[in-house]
Amino acid sequence: MKLGEVIGTVVLSRSIDSYKGQILHLVLDLDEDMAYVGNAEVCATWEARQEGEHVVVEVAREAANFSSPAIPVDATIIGKVDSVHIDAASKTD
Repeated sequence: MKLGEVIGTVVLSRSIDSYKGQILHLVLDLDEDMAYVGNAEVCATWEARQEGEHVVVEVAREAANFSSPAIPVDATIIGKVDSVHIDAASKTD
């Protein structure tokens, strides 16, 4: 699982049948300093999110299992993050 921030919504004009009606968001990963890392990725989800919301993202094969039947996705938003606390003593530099 990864921590990320929703930065946009993806709208498909054409898609395979399993994506019809599917909610897709663009998400950037966050590091322990809550700074963006890496490239944005498209994540499926069952509930629309707002830009700027922090979310938990599941990746790889497990991501496809959020829906029944499973759909072909590499990343899924599995939850909204209400708050983050990182103990300064636990951070490694």
